[in-house]
Amino acid sequence: MNEDPPVEWWKQGAVEGAPEPVVISHPKTNPFHDFEFAPRPEHPMSFTDSIENVIRNFVNFSDRASRSEYWWFQLFFLVALAIADFIDVMMVDITPLSYSLFGTIAFLGLIIPNLAVTVRRLHDLGYSGWFILLVFIPCLGSIIGLVILVFMMVEGQSQTNDYGTVPTNTIVRE
Repeated sequence: MNEDPPVEWWKQGAVEGAPEPVVISHPKTNPFHDFEFAPRPEHPMSFTDSIENVIRNFVNFSDRASRSEYWWFQLFFLVALAIADFIDVMMVDITPLSYSLFGTIAFLGLIIPNLAVTVRRLHDLGYSGWFILLVFIPCLGSIIGLVILVFMMVEGQSQTNDYGTVPTNTIVRE
């Protein structure tokens, strides 16, 4: 009697007419870690560089801003308003103005750059800049404002996100 060689059914298929096995290969990249890593800036932005960068980009609501850029500009904003209000108080003795002329001019001149750097700071955290509008909700706006203030203290994302690359804290002067 002539015996057939043993059939390796796991290689040929267990059932007659079964489809051919499909070779599954490992993915070339991990889809869960598919991002460009760029370290956070090693040095904080200086006070003058921060002011210069924010004033230069006062209509830029689309990039990212680092913590140092945001907080240095907030210090400048506060000091500029305090100086303008001080000048207004001193001017009351000279002229009988009932409104604060210099304070209003300083506020109106710096509010757009302040909003722009706040939106860019939210982008650095990975949030939409439209969240800034939540502070205008009656009764909840102050609480949301405090939450956003706490967000501004958190370190931004260390990878490229939907809003751009990691801020470098350096200014390219032309």
